[in-house]
Amino acid sequence: MSKLLAAQLASPFCPPNASPSILVVDDIPDNLRLLSTTLTQVGYNVRGAINGAIAMMSITMDAPDLILLDVTMPGMDGFEVCQQLKAAPETAEIPVIFISALGAVLDKVKAFEVGGSDYITKPFQIEEVLARVQAHVELSQLKQQLKHQNQRLQTMLALQQQAETQVLQLNQELEQRVLERTSQLQAANHRLQQEMQERQQAQAEVLHLAMYDPLTGLANRTRLLECLNQVLTPRQTDSAPTVSDHNPVLLLLDCARFETITDTLGHRRGDQLLITIAQRLTAVVAEPDLVAKLRGDEFAILLNLPNRSIERFIQTLRQSLAQPIALGEYDVILNPWIGIALPDAHCQDAEHLFRNAYQAMVRAKHQGIGCWQIFQPEMHQQAVHRLMLEGRLHRAIQQHQIQVYYQPIMALSDDSDTPTIVGFEALARWQLQPEAQFISPAEFILLAEETGLILPLGDLVFETACRQIRAWNQDRQPDQALSMSINFSVHQLKREHVAEHIATILERTQVQPEWLKLEITESVLMQNPQAVLNALEQLRFKGLQVSIDDFGTGYSSLSYLQSLPVDILKIDRAFVKDLASDQDDLRILETIVSLAHALDLDVIAEGIETPHQATRLRQLGVGYGQGYLFAKPLEGQAAGALMQLQD
Repeated sequence: MSKLLAAQLASPFCPPNASPSILVVDDIPDNLRLLSTTLTQVGYNVRGAINGAIAMMSITMDAPDLILLDVTMPGMDGFEVCQQLKAAPETAEIPVIFISALGAVLDKVKAFEVGGSDYITKPFQIEEVLARVQAHVELSQLKQQLKHQNQRLQTMLALQQQAETQVLQLNQELEQRVLERTSQLQAANHRLQQEMQERQQAQAEVLHLAMYDPLTGLANRTRLLECLNQVLTPRQTDSAPTVSDHNPVLLLLDCARFETITDTLGHRRGDQLLITIAQRLTAVVAEPDLVAKLRGDEFAILLNLPNRSIERFIQTLRQSLAQPIALGEYDVILNPWIGIALPDAHCQDAEHLFRNAYQAMVRAKHQGIGCWQIFQPEMHQQAVHRLMLEGRLHRAIQQHQIQVYYQPIMALSDDSDTPTIVGFEALARWQLQPEAQFISPAEFILLAEETGLILPLGDLVFETACRQIRAWNQDRQPDQALSMSINFSVHQLKREHVAEHIATILERTQVQPEWLKLEITESVLMQNPQAVLNALEQLRFKGLQVSIDDFGTGYSSLSYLQSLPVDILKIDRAFVKDLASDQDDLRILETIVSLAHALDLDVIAEGIETPHQATRLRQLGVGYGQGYLFAKPLEGQAAGALMQLQD
């Protein structure tokens, strides 16, 4: 199966960007699994059904874009399923590709007679399946586009004919009345003037809708940019623009917790909240300054203030928004993020000023709820660098350029003078060029989490570490097997069917689950308790161990540990660093170790750099440790050499 998947990944067939959904119907689980895995790998949204009845139920609930249908199945066969689909108007247009070992001409003819779009004979080739699926998905999408275009053209034609008929009728009536009486001509002229006024009024209403938000009545983004251009035009024509005491100031506001409030109280209350915010913003802004409503819960304010008055205005604005807003029986308090931008010699364009304010608002969000930030040029440079880094990280993951280093974990409780290696922690490392410095893991891992790249990055590190521990343990006795600790993010734990996904990788790499320890941070447990706990329970049921990384730096209660599905506590290096001089750290360590022993949990200490720290931790009952005292993170070959030296 792995060879087929590898061949599929190397093939040129790619699904459309819209991720079409495909239903695979086959009573043979191996065929169902192979087709589902292969199609999912290239980006399709795949569901499966093991017989015709289940397939019909699935299609009724959520119609797919394409169906791969086995002919020979118990109960309702593929021909009958297809006949029922084609008989129903809502499913008649779904393309059906038959897959069967029946290769006779009559079977193929019957497949097309009952409405099949294509026919693939078993045993099938993955490349053929992908090519036919892609072709029929694209054909189906083109049919849908053509259908919608025809409908629009027919509607436009009908409207045009109706308008032409009305105009013709009006002209005939006018001509007849001109011929009959002068008075009727005057009446017709009066009606014509009235129609012109109505059209002008309608045009004014359309223009207003194009420039103003219908909910709040505030200017929208289009109107805001128009006003910005009007303000900045004199500066653009000035060959040597100067910074005066008064400058246009653009503020962007994003209301924290708005989505939570709307999800909790409903969209009607959310609209009421937006209207109240608009009223409060308008109350603190005087003419000719402008308040605008942007997308979602974002607002903008265009001011002409003395530079020294910006902070005073921000205080007034926050005081106004800080007053509770009554939504039914609930009082809501807002703390918006605010980004501020002022034009300078390098920013004379409305879009650039808007972009600068937005980047300042993003920086304010990183600082915390209720913060505000004035744009600085380095923010744009950082945003461009971040965008560049995102693209290169994506390519690095695709091309397997992410390296995995391994730091040994030592048994501190060993009676020998030299602690022995009992396992390793797998650590992701990345450098843009072979001779360049490594990018900080804190930087690129955070970037991966924010951009959705953490899943492919996590899979790459996890599978690489699995293959390495398999190589190290293949010649060892079971009681001497090494363990591999691998960091897991909340995004990996919250992915659908995470336990089955991990089990598939373990099967592919032939790794025993008891060799692996999944490390999650304490903050992940506290911020996503139920979703994470469910995933951890499933993974532990599969045989993997769970470790709380950086323990002691979060906000969890020590007594909360007894309800968590964990096996190991990993003490943060901050408590180890000042172990010899900080009595508070020592007492915290003693408490953590005592509680861990009471709960039958192993304890690992990070950041051990001196023999004194190792000895003191051993005396406290810490069983395992890692740090530069023993070894820094090493490439796989160097880590293997270190083990051979120890052996």
